[in-house]
Formats: sequence, structure tokens, C-alpha cells
Amino acid sequence: MLALRALNILLQGSFEAGGDMIKDNAEIYRVVSKLLCSKNSTIQQTAAESVALMSSDKKMCYNLAGQNFNLLKTLYKAPEVDDAVKLRALVGMSKMCASSGGDVNRNIIAEGAGVRIFKQIRQLLVKNPTEEARKWVIEALAYLTIDAEVKHDLVNDEEQMKIICDFSSDPSPSTSYSLSCIFMNTTNSYDQPEVQPEMQRIAEYAKQSVPKAHELDSEESLKTRISLLVANGVPSVLSACSSSDSERTREYLARSYFGIISNDEGKHCGAVVQQGGTRALLNLFGENTAEGKKYAAHSIAKIAIKMNLPWLSADNERWTRVDHVSP
Repeated sequence: MLALRALNILLQGSFEAGGDMIKDNAEIYRVVSKLLCSKNSTIQQTAAESVALMSSDKKMCYNLAGQNFNLLKTLYKAPEVDDAVKLRALVGMSKMCASSGGDVNRNIIAEGAGVRIFKQIRQLLVKNPTEEARKWVIEALAYLTIDAEVKHDLVNDEEQMKIICDFSSDPSPSTSYSLSCIFMNTTNSYDQPEVQPEMQRIAEYAKQSVPKAHELDSEESLKTRISLLVANGVPSVLSACSSSDSERTREYLARSYFGIISNDEGKHCGAVVQQGGTRALLNLFGENTAEGKKYAAHSIAKIAIKMNLPWLSADNERWTRVDHVSP
């Protein structure tokens, strides 16, 4: 029990170090599964938190999903179990649902489970809207929003969107990362595999999995979703998180900006500028991954072209930054 608590602390502080300790250690998975069946609330919470944290790694998630998904589901449904335990159980289930990466052909959990978990998380948050509960909900949504149906339900839920946007007023490093994941997912700004028709036919003939997008991730659905995100003040949230020190977070923020700005022929450029987007993008370009700098530069260039901003082209240093990455 104490060892598991120490492992949880390590996973939250340095996931790589904790992950190296676990690797393919079947004994740890066995112990966690056993502790999930305990009747003691403290032990249940520690074990559920371990599953939630370990499931951030795709390989560990696959190792945990088989038996533990049903154990977490049992914990959530048990009326005598504390809400803190239920919330951690739902976070673990969220990560397991997201392990397919949005490819409906690779789901290891039944289709539709992500939407059901989203609704259950929402109920818990409304019932107990504490700071800790909101932190766990934001982390769950960072994974659940891989699912197209969850994206659709989330952006159409004004109350939930307000809770998320309000959380950005003083974001912690972990919260900034989770928020950047949510908006990268909802704007479809993540890398998506390009499947050539010839390769798709070969894969189908060989009975291999072919990435398949959901109908709610279509171009028209995406336009509607991004319009709702902008209406709910998401560019302001991206701006508030842009001071993060994490390069990965900064890359995801730049990707999210690009997803908004490039959608629907630059329709939302004005809203992005009004909500502090240009300053945030220049900041994101300054320190970022190579991919993050590319998306930040392209976003600034698109704003400059769409809105004909003279100050951007007049300032030699800023124009040089925009021109640094070819479109």
C-alpha cells in the first residue's frame, strides 16, 4: 500500500522514472487489481489513482485495460464508494477509451463508452465542483476528447465549457497541458495519418486495421465545433496558457491556434486577435518545438494576410519570424 502511494507520487513527478520501474512487471499489475477489490476506501482510492496515472502510457494502458476496466466500472457503480474513488476510476476508464487514438477500428473498449463516461464525469463535477474534482475532470477530458462524439457533446455543453475556460485563470503546469490537449483534440489539430486509397485496399484485402475517421470529425462538423469553441472564449484560454514552460504544452497550444485560424477560410482570425492571440502566438514562436514554431509562424502569417495588419509587416523582426517557416 505504501509502496503504491510512493509509486503514484513518482508517476506524478517524473512519469518516465515511474514508468521504468513498472515496465512489464506483471506483479505490479496484479497487486493493483487486487487492491481495487478492497473494501477499504483509502486503499480503493490509491489503487484507482495508480490505474489512472499508469494509463497515461499506451503500453501500460493496454496491459491494464483487460481486467481493470471492469473493476473500475464496478467501483464507479457501487453506491457505497466515495466520489473521490469514483472520479479516479472514471479518469482511468477515460484513458483506456482513448487508447485507440480516434481510430474506431482499434477500440479496445466498446464503442460509445467514452460518451457514457463523459456524462458520468459531468454528473460528478456538478455534484461536487471542488478544485481537486475539476483537476481530475480536465485530465479525463484531455483523453476523452479523442472521441468524436465526446468532442461534439462537450462543445455543445455551455456549462461544462464555462467550467473548463474558468479553470484557465490560474493554470498549473498539469492543467495547462490537459487544456492544450483538449483544444488540440477538439480542433483536430493533431497529426492524422494519410492513407492512400491503394494502400487502404491492400490493407483491407490483408484484413489489417485501416484508420477510419468518425462522421462527427467531418469538415462540416469541424466548422461547427470550432465556431462554438470561439464563441465560448477558447482563444482567451489558449492565450492564458501560453506562458507555460512545457514545450509540449506550447506546441499543442500553437496547433490549437492553427486549427482555429485555418478553419473556414480564416473566419475566426478577428476573434483570435481580439482575445490576445497575436501576442500569445509570438510568445509561442519564441520558445517551442520545431513543430510548434511552424504552427505558430503559419498562424501569425494567416492572421496578417487575412486582416491586412500593417504593424506585422512593418516590424522587420516580427516579419522575419513569420517568414522563417515556409508555408
